[in-house]
Amino acid sequence: MQRHRRVKKQSYVKISWIVIAVILILCFTFFIIMHTAERPMTIARGQTETIAKKYAGLRDVDSFYTSNLGKTYYSVSGVDNKNKNVYVIVAKKGGTVTVINRNSGITEQQAKNVIQRQKHPAKLNGIGLTLIKSKPYWVASYMNSKGNLCFTTISFKNGSIYRSIENI
Repeated sequence: MQRHRRVKKQSYVKISWIVIAVILILCFTFFIIMHTAERPMTIARGQTETIAKKYAGLRDVDSFYTSNLGKTYYSVSGVDNKNKNVYVIVAKKGGTVTVINRNSGITEQQAKNVIQRQKHPAKLNGIGLTLIKSKPYWVASYMNSKGNLCFTTISFKNGSIYRSIENI
């Protein structure tokens, strides 16, 4: 009788260890997958910050943006060596660097407000700076009330909507 209880108890212990091992393996796998998925964006951010510091004299970086409508641009905002608040936009291909004074246009928050007021998104996915014909624009990605993906391009200079792509 006593031997029967020990065998039962040992099987529960074995099952517990197996469950714990499976959970740890799943957690580790999830961590590896997430790290691998985020790596390209982490590399892009690091390269953009390095380019901005080297070619635009950026001293402190506040934010990182990405936009991909036709051409891919990475941008950062921050303070340069002359204590000016600037945006630095770097083209993914060609590495062209464009420096824009933050005070010469609308802020990220103002661009978000334009989207909220005029498009009434269910969810704002992201916003980033881009260049169209060498002029800066904010590109916002959002989900509309029908659950469709939409993109709106907003003029950096005056906050007017330049173009919208809706219901993708």
